[in-house]
Amino acid sequence: MICKKVPEIVRGHEIWLEHNMRHLLVGETVECNLLFGHNMKVDGKAVLENVKATVFDSANEKRDLVVDAGDNCLIARFTPEVDGHHTVAVEYDAGIYTVTDEGWQKGPKSNYENVKSSAYYSQFAKIILPVRWVPYPGTREAANVILPAHERKEYKLETGQELEIIPLEFRHFHVGHDITLKILYEGRVLQDAMIIATYSGLEGKIIETKTDAEGKATFKFEKEGNWFFKVRHSDPEKGVKDQYDEKVITAVLTVMKLH
Repeated sequence: MICKKVPEIVRGHEIWLEHNMRHLLVGETVECNLLFGHNMKVDGKAVLENVKATVFDSANEKRDLVVDAGDNCLIARFTPEVDGHHTVAVEYDAGIYTVTDEGWQKGPKSNYENVKSSAYYSQFAKIILPVRWVPYPGTREAANVILPAHERKEYKLETGQELEIIPLEFRHFHVGHDITLKILYEGRVLQDAMIIATYSGLEGKIIETKTDAEGKATFKFEKEGNWFFKVRHSDPEKGVKDQYDEKVITAVLTVMKLH
C-alpha cells in the first residue's frame, strides 16, 4: 500500500490518555479516553486492533482492560476495587513503515524494491489516577474521604514499559509545583533524552528539556489544566534484517486537572 503523504505515526503523532471524570471512586466505572494526534491536538483515531491496555492498582495487581471505540477516541474502562493510585498503561503497536522511490509503504522492507529506509513504530501511554473510597456512596462529602492507608505493597510508579516516563513522586499537584521525571529505556536510565511538555490551552506550543546523566528532568507546572509529557527514542540496534532498520518508540505521561 502506497501512502501519498507521510503517515501520521511517522510525522510525530502519538497516543495519550485523559479522563473527564470529577471523582474516581472505588466501585464505580472509570473511563479513560485514548486519544491520537500531536502534542494534545487530536487528529484521527488509533487503530483499535493495535491497542493493548492494562491497569495496575495500588497493591500493584495488574489486569488487562477492554478497549472500545468511541466517537473521536478509544475508551478503556475499569472498576477499581481498592482506593489509592491506579496506573492505566497502554501499548500501541503501529507497525512497520518503509520508504521506497515510490513513497511511503506499509509493511517490512522485504516486501518492496528500491528501499531507502524502514522503521517499526511502537508507542506507550500512561496516566496515574487517584481513586478514593466512599463510605457513604452518593454524598458529596463522602467524595472527599480517603480510606486510611492499610497494609499493602509499596505502590510502584513504573509499569515496565519499554520506554517509560516515571515521576519521582506523584501527588495532587497545583500550579507552581515542580514535577521531576525520570526516563527509563529497557529499565535503564536514558540520558540526553528530549522531553517535550505541553498543556491544555498552550495552542500547540511546547516546552523542551533534556534529561541529565541520571535520566531526570524537572518541569514547573506553569498553568492549570491537563499536562502532557512526551519522549521519543530511536534504536538502530533493534533493527531486524530484511524487516526494518530501526525501532522508533514514543512514551507519553499525562497529569490531569491541575488548578
